[in-house]
Amino acid sequence: MNPPASDNPRHPDSPAHAALIVGCGYLGKRLAQQLIARGLTVFGTTRGEVHAKLLAGMGVRPLLLELTQPLTYASLTPALSAETLDVFLMIPPGRMNDETSTKQIMLCGTAHIIKALKRANVRRAVMVSSSAVYGQTDGQRVDADTPAEPNGERAKLMLEGEKLWLGGGDMYSVLRLAGLYGPGRIVGMRALRQCSPLLGNPEAMLNLVHVQDAVDLLLAMVEGSGAGRIELGCDGHPVGRLAYYTYLAKRLNLPVPQVVDDQTAATIFGVNADRLARSANKSLDNTVTRKRTGWSPAFTDYKVGLEAILTESSADRRQSLGGG
Repeated sequence: MNPPASDNPRHPDSPAHAALIVGCGYLGKRLAQQLIARGLTVFGTTRGEVHAKLLAGMGVRPLLLELTQPLTYASLTPALSAETLDVFLMIPPGRMNDETSTKQIMLCGTAHIIKALKRANVRRAVMVSSSAVYGQTDGQRVDADTPAEPNGERAKLMLEGEKLWLGGGDMYSVLRLAGLYGPGRIVGMRALRQCSPLLGNPEAMLNLVHVQDAVDLLLAMVEGSGAGRIELGCDGHPVGRLAYYTYLAKRLNLPVPQVVDDQTAATIFGVNADRLARSANKSLDNTVTRKRTGWSPAFTDYKVGLEAILTESSADRRQSLGGG
């Protein structure tokens, strides 16, 4: 059920219906392109002027916002005063590099944005979170209805932030994503090029989702009526870590990484052996989410997704060199 119309007077630059992407980065920009193609006015937040100009060039209305700084929330006025608004909160994982920053972003930032959204007539609001909140270590099958069992303080804080978001109202939901990859972002490529060893359990399952499939699922969640409060975005075909890195290394003509046991990793690299032993190992299953939303991934496993990316990349290189 939609909330009552906002008492906030409409801003002159606000449309009848709009979308607000809080944290318009790698995933957000691709989502924005799809929303714009559907005829929506899209607002996207960013922290810097340079990125704001990039967003504007895409047709996004940039808004300067620092998620943890309440004084910057005045920038949201044009979006919040739209007649109806769909909201996408993209948690920036790159800034959550320790427990302090995770707490600030997941708890304080989420509380601030929920408070700001009380001024708007929100139709649907989706937080993009992480499947890291599932801390299973035995390869267990996990779907959108599986209770989260965080393994570590950072994951526990993420789950707290999700609960805070869901408390915003019935129109608030969460999408937990597996490892996100796509053009310009291939999981493990940098490590392979740097000849880094493979630490941790080499047979632990790696769960992935292509960025375009993540966009399509977000759209299915806000445009349909069957999505649950929590959904899970993954390709549904987990792969062992060593198998994945071996395939990618051979595809790139790079050496297969050396597997290093936990004790050696602790001795040589200073890695916490106990933490490695407790590393998550689960098999994400998208069956429940597919049934509820009608969504289905186009990139059904990592090989399909990687081939599409690498083939396109090769074609772009040939074109830049003047080839056919």
